[in-house]
Amino acid sequence: MKNIIALLITVVSVTTTFAQEFYFPKQTYSDSIALAAGIPALARQVYEAHESGAVAISLGNRFHLPLAAEQYGRATTLIDSLRLSFNEDFNRGIYFQFEAFAEAKQQSKSSGPFRQIFEAIFRAGYLDLNIASQEVVSANTRLSVEQFNEALKGIKAQYGSKDTLQLIEAIQLIRVYNFQQVYMQALDIMQQVVAEEDEKRFVVDSVMIETKDGSPLQAFVVRERASEGPLPTIFIFNIYADANRDVGRAKIYAAEGYACTVANTRGKGKSEALTEPFEHDGQDAYDVIDWISKQEWSNGEVGMVGGSYLGFAQWSATKRLHPALKTIMPQVAVGPGIDYPMNGNVFMSYMLRWIRYVTNNPTTDYPDFSNTNKWNTLFKTWYEQGTSFRSLDSLEGQPSDIFQRWLDHPSYDAFWQSMVPCKTDFSEIDIPVLTTTGYFDDDQMGAMYYYKQHHMHNPNATHYLVIGPYTHGGAQLYPNKEVGGYQVDSVATSLNFRNLSVEWFDYVLKKGEKPQILRDKVNYQVMGTNQWQHTSTLSGMATDTLTFYFNPTRSNDAYTLSPQPSAEYVEQEVDLADRSDATEFEFKVIRDSINTDLNTSISFISDPLEEPTIWSGSFIASLQVAINKKDFDIVIRAYEMMPDGRYFALFTESGFSALQRASYANDRTQRQLLTPDEKETVKINTSYITAKQMSKGSRLVITLGVNKSPYWQINYGTGKDVSEETIADAIEPLEIKWYGDSSIQIPILKAME
Repeated sequence: MKNIIALLITVVSVTTTFAQEFYFPKQTYSDSIALAAGIPALARQVYEAHESGAVAISLGNRFHLPLAAEQYGRATTLIDSLRLSFNEDFNRGIYFQFEAFAEAKQQSKSSGPFRQIFEAIFRAGYLDLNIASQEVVSANTRLSVEQFNEALKGIKAQYGSKDTLQLIEAIQLIRVYNFQQVYMQALDIMQQVVAEEDEKRFVVDSVMIETKDGSPLQAFVVRERASEGPLPTIFIFNIYADANRDVGRAKIYAAEGYACTVANTRGKGKSEALTEPFEHDGQDAYDVIDWISKQEWSNGEVGMVGGSYLGFAQWSATKRLHPALKTIMPQVAVGPGIDYPMNGNVFMSYMLRWIRYVTNNPTTDYPDFSNTNKWNTLFKTWYEQGTSFRSLDSLEGQPSDIFQRWLDHPSYDAFWQSMVPCKTDFSEIDIPVLTTTGYFDDDQMGAMYYYKQHHMHNPNATHYLVIGPYTHGGAQLYPNKEVGGYQVDSVATSLNFRNLSVEWFDYVLKKGEKPQILRDKVNYQVMGTNQWQHTSTLSGMATDTLTFYFNPTRSNDAYTLSPQPSAEYVEQEVDLADRSDATEFEFKVIRDSINTDLNTSISFISDPLEEPTIWSGSFIASLQVAINKKDFDIVIRAYEMMPDGRYFALFTESGFSALQRASYANDRTQRQLLTPDEKETVKINTSYITAKQMSKGSRLVITLGVNKSPYWQINYGTGKDVSEETIADAIEPLEIKWYGDSSIQIPILKAME
């Protein structure tokens, strides 16, 4: 559900080898002439410090130094080096405006007026880019001089009272100054060139599409001017309304020989209806597809694509399947009521942040959504005050009908089931489907829910899966080469999901070749092997299982994962009233320790593995527990403790391998409370999928614990509606007995050579 905001002005991290300060007299800020002379001098200072080894500066920041210091040839060389860390499909567009600026400045020293030279360089370079790189450049022309002026003003206010700057402060000042200068001197030229060249190539129509209940939807239709005859159409149903981005996304498919319609969901853009996420998309999508199929530029065949909410919208469209809809490609698809706004029937604080994101105005409220400090402060305040989860919107200062309505449905009931296909609905979906998700994708649970349900109710479904070491964003467009300190295998990062979508639509809508990656129904990358594996079923990902029991025998600072059960138990006490542990979670795959994860968890560790072992699939845990309350929210995390003592986290960015409200473990549609102080079985079969080759000598570490975090609803165990409970319901600490006949079954695949 986290929309990708790719503003390239974000400050890149800085690594300082030694503490370093740089002289920059405060009076420089108030004199534009002094500032124009002072910034290049500062940039030279900082660059010399880097070259001498006194500081280490990331490549994403480094090119700004020679650019500001007017060493233009060195700046372009560093930009070229920086691009190597990005996907080749679009990397030539990265910082293209700075490259053109530097080349024009260099040439203008001897060859004529800067603006004339810049226009020639920028136009020629833009036309030489592929469509993906052009869209990166186009997106950057939508920024404004005013925002950089404001950013520079903010820096002056923050640092203008002192004569020295820390390294990160100096970098920030230089970066913002570069952006301001480039955009002040050349933005109008960039915008003119992009507009002129796009006008030559594309036809862009802005339309309002009437739904059957009279609620018009805003849409943009894009196709190439050179296209001939009716075209197959790609339809993207987008709640994140942004006209420029919508048109930019459509150009990607128009350039590949399709008509592309990007429609905004009800209440967005120029639609005057209420924005009520998830509730109208199925019927509205049907009406848009019906409209598309009747246009003269359409050949009557439609495919849908998009990620996160846009993935959900595709499944919503299949609840009542229009004859013109021939295929969908849902990427990291949200499952409403499955993994958002609750996971394991536990509501997340993030739901309010996202609701504001899409409902604050007719477009998309990027500034509010990006204000991480505001939201973390709100969640921490709520957590420390201990008020009910239902009060979160009021605490923020703006009650939300949507937030309250969602909280009225803590079970996976008819409210959620009405939004997407449910049970036998899946048997009627007979079109080809391609699902993409990742091991580190927070919405993997939603994506896999659709995949499993479709195959369960339609055994002959033409439904493919591509899954690998991808984040939520990486499984939609371009994979990250590094995730949380883990350098992703090259065969995984070489897969380009934008190109895969074009290959998929060419295969289905143009009767082309099937994408090479789709060698079978399930296509997954095994981390640490640099290989893809292919099988016909999810169960085929594993050839065996390892079963461990949670044994109360101590193993240094942990308990034991044992091949044999025990009649004993481990006792754990969690004070639900203690709020001294309100910390921000930092996702890392490679970790030096897991101590920060254990404030409400206990760990169990296995003996060293005797041979390389591949974890391949999702685990099942059967927990034998007794608690002194009627309910609790279970968190399970899985790690590989590598031979060097570091840990590899086998879970998503949310910070768990499985999250489950115990009272919904047997049936997500109906709550079944536990009996206090009585031993009961809680089965966890909704863990995240992963595939990782673990080394000989590695150990498995599994932590069992309780959810107690500012970022999730707190279950106090009274049996009442959890949204209504407060810290006053904590009364006495939660006491848990984890019995030694509790087990976890880990799917394994024979190690590859």
